[in-house]
Amino acid sequence: MILLLVAFDLEGTLVDAEFFPEVGRRLGDGALLDSVTRQAMNGELRFEEALLRRLRVIRGVPLEELREVCLRLPLSRGARETVRALRELHCTPAIITGGFDILADRVAAEFGVEYVCANRFIVEHGRVVSVRRPIVTPEFKARRLLMLARRLGMGPGCCVAVGDGANDIPMMEAAGLGIAFNAKRCVRERADVVIEGGDLREVLPYIIDFKEEVERLNSSPRPSVARLRSLPV
Repeated sequence: MILLLVAFDLEGTLVDAEFFPEVGRRLGDGALLDSVTRQAMNGELRFEEALLRRLRVIRGVPLEELREVCLRLPLSRGARETVRALRELHCTPAIITGGFDILADRVAAEFGVEYVCANRFIVEHGRVVSVRRPIVTPEFKARRLLMLARRLGMGPGCCVAVGDGANDIPMMEAAGLGIAFNAKRCVRERADVVIEGGDLREVLPYIIDFKEEVERLNSSPRPSVARLRSLPV
């Protein structure tokens, strides 16, 4: 049986909201943080620059206040059921996000997801001051996907990546199947599959079809699909 690694972005994918705009609304800087987030997700602003710009706005905010914001962010419709179904299909779910661990760890705990890659705040005296490096950039997300796949004994062709923003494109192109979920135009143009509905369960038929195709290719005398598609790390 072929196993798949299915990596999800977090905000806009597993979670039906963006962290920084929600924090901004609480702090009274919602318009600024929303604008910078939108530019980053549309590919109009380099991800790292956008992240550092937003961090300057929330510098000094108590970490516990940010945790409270995370607790209020809603999950995407069908997200929990999607992760459960993937396990039943013998797929390994993962969260690979340019967002922060305080939200990623909350969702991972709720869903029972073992593998999480996220940015982490530097905190002094209970308040946010910066971000730990290396920053989870778009390219880092792709590398982490491939590193995790190798750790699990899989090739890139046994990976699926699901995302919505420009920073997900390298990860989606590194995978054997890239799925754009309610994504920005720049992402839809580069994806293998585009899902426009608001229910994450809509990705399941495509993942099932992909898994069957991978199994068929690996059972043939031809080279496995894992060797047919690769991305240098």
